[in-house]
Amino acid sequence: MFSRDCAEFIKALGSFDYACANKHLMRISKSYPTVGSICSRVSQCESVYSSMQYLKPKLFRREDHLYHLYSEIASDLEREILAYKDFSIATGRGSFSESDSIVGVTGQRQQGSGHTSPTLAMAEAVAPSQRTPKDIRAVDHPVNLSPTFSFHQQQSTGAGRAEAQSVAAADHIVLYNILHELCNLRMITIGVYRMMSQSTTEIEMETILPEVEHTLHMYDSRCQEVQNTVLGSGIQFELTILRHGLLLDRAIAEYDVQISSTHLYLARISLTEWKRQTLEQDYTEKSHYRPEETSWRYSLFSSSEEKNKSVVKGKSNLLPNHYLWLNRWITSERSKLTIYFMDILLEKERAMGGDERSLWADMDPDMHGLIRTFRKKAGARSISFVYEISPDVRFSTTGFISANAPYEAATGLNSFPCIYSYPPDPPKDHWPNIISIMQGSVNLLRQFRSQYFYDRKIGCTYYVARIDRHVSIVIIYLDKHPTPDSSAMEFLQLLASKLRHTDVLTALRTE
Repeated sequence: MFSRDCAEFIKALGSFDYACANKHLMRISKSYPTVGSICSRVSQCESVYSSMQYLKPKLFRREDHLYHLYSEIASDLEREILAYKDFSIATGRGSFSESDSIVGVTGQRQQGSGHTSPTLAMAEAVAPSQRTPKDIRAVDHPVNLSPTFSFHQQQSTGAGRAEAQSVAAADHIVLYNILHELCNLRMITIGVYRMMSQSTTEIEMETILPEVEHTLHMYDSRCQEVQNTVLGSGIQFELTILRHGLLLDRAIAEYDVQISSTHLYLARISLTEWKRQTLEQDYTEKSHYRPEETSWRYSLFSSSEEKNKSVVKGKSNLLPNHYLWLNRWITSERSKLTIYFMDILLEKERAMGGDERSLWADMDPDMHGLIRTFRKKAGARSISFVYEISPDVRFSTTGFISANAPYEAATGLNSFPCIYSYPPDPPKDHWPNIISIMQGSVNLLRQFRSQYFYDRKIGCTYYVARIDRHVSIVIIYLDKHPTPDSSAMEFLQLLASKLRHTDVLTALRTE
């Protein structure tokens, strides 16, 4: 029964069904109070983690409070695992092997109760962390202060109970290793989300991407227990989406349509599979929720593309905030990719019988629609995106870049190509003026400050803002604006912030 409840608890936790997880916790706690206490703390931390509330500043609360909670649980789990290893030495069983914790335990469980542990049966027992010689107790005089061990010692007498104690201990080790690996991974991803939430003008790629890749490597090489659970699969999906999202953002900024499209596809596949796996999990006392039944699912993190559809008789499973936020971020990246490579994508869309409307169908936000609406209301000559080629990044107007092909960097006016324009024909006659303004305002543009310039000679007004380190937005008016037009400046900031994903990133800590 313990093994089954542990398996169901892990499944519920991995499916973000904390109500069901708490039901299994109650049964675990009746027989094993210390195990139940640790699992309860993990469940509470997971609920806070998935809600993303820990990123929002609050009075009288440490900024890194959730990190420290996971750290304390990990330390307690290490002590419990060490206690069970001492117990195995004291009983003469040696360390718990794979056959003890999987084949032997589940085999006896099948004969005794008819139940197996699908989650625990897939997990391999991992040896406890290395200890110094002074940490190892003598077999003849075992001393163990673990509350869980003491409980077993009080309850077990005789050979039969000793064997039952060994079986339960093997179950505990598997569970504790899963939770210990979970805590270690969460402590790193907490830092990743915090760095993401602090990115206001651009994502700190040089800091965040290595951290995500390090965590993925850690998951693959050092987290064998949790890998074989739905909880571990969810962590892998989450880290994979973060990695593809970061690489997608970098590829878009470097104007590489092939790499950016690949990472967008892989990120969306991971989102779909993560959702499918979460909703399709089958476990006892599974909860279903109506959207209005939850108090922490913010519509802010939803997108028009990702809605919780009915699963069972008008009810829907709950998708957590960190999933919804990741989906919103990838959706925003998709919109940025589409506007940057619109000419390339529109050509392919038309070849398949589509048009501009079908290209932007169900896109949120619809960048092209925003630009068309603004131009119609404001009477601007054009809105263009200008790419500034740098020596360290290869560039091609086709969006397809080969690292092996001969490359010669563009010079002069060609080093500032137009990658998007509405109306479609770029205002080439204004290009010298645009480049002059950009080169004369390099420092201000690098600070992501909007620029206004009125050319008295030709009677035209220009508004410029930097999106990322390569691309700037330029709005041209054919009339005189003696002072900056407030509606033009507001739209410039709105469009730039959406393309930088500012509203998505700041939502992590403000809403």
